[in-house]
Amino acid sequence: MKSRWYAIRTAPGYQRMAALDERLPESRRMESIIERNCRKDGFDIFMPSFYKELKHHRTNEIIEKRFPFLVGYAFVNLPRLNFEELRRVDGVVCFLRGANYGPLEFPDVSIEALYFAEHERRQAFLYEQHCRKENERHEQIQHLRGQLRKILPKGRKARVSMVDQAERAIDSLSPQIKERVQKIISELNALTGDAEVENLRQAI
Repeated sequence: MKSRWYAIRTAPGYQRMAALDERLPESRRMESIIERNCRKDGFDIFMPSFYKELKHHRTNEIIEKRFPFLVGYAFVNLPRLNFEELRRVDGVVCFLRGANYGPLEFPDVSIEALYFAEHERRQAFLYEQHCRKENERHEQIQHLRGQLRKILPKGRKARVSMVDQAERAIDSLSPQIKERVQKIISELNALTGDAEVENLRQAI
């Protein structure tokens, strides 16, 4: 059936992210309230969006949030032209109207362009997120290395990994220090264990 896209005006607050529902697939984890309501009633909806990472003002936790490109609007595919059914969906205010006063239909090429723009923005966001996580991981590695340097004996040979030295010397340490060193080694292994960063382990 041929797709027919129309813009709807959404009620204030309905483009916010909906409450997490563990029953839904991962692809719908960050959907908005208006998207959830439309999909629940069988409508194909597209709300062009972008993502940002925000720091929680109390916990400093990094939170991923999704925001609409077009505040107050979304697009719904109505191949059966069932406008009245869609109007009854909670959060739908009205249709964007054209010069002939009827609902304005958008060609597929316009929707595809918005999909492409959203995809490009999403890829840029994921790259920035990856870089942030990598920087945090490297900072944590440096912090753990520094803790090991304070605990272990001086005079480590340059070619000997600090982790290897710790594993060799661990039996000579007191039980409390031994437990601390084992914890640091475990954390370092978790941070540098994948094949892509195996070379980092040699530099510890």
